[in-house]
Amino acid sequence: MIEPLESIESTAKSLALSPWTVRAYIKKGKIKPVRIGRRVLIEQAEIRRIVEEGRSDPTAQTDGAEE
Repeated sequence: MIEPLESIESTAKSLALSPWTVRAYIKKGKIKPVRIGRRVLIEQAEIRRIVEEGRSDPTAQTDGAEE
């Protein structure tokens, strides 16, 4: 079953980040996007993975990107 895909803007809202930060994370490889044509979308499983990583390492430092 294919999960729904989220836009960068929707992903940003879900993670309480700016869309620019989500784009920076994609560029750095922290978030793996799905590209369909020119659209850049994020799987809900990827959003859950990011949240779980944050839960598993509460001492993780941000990399200076706007959050």
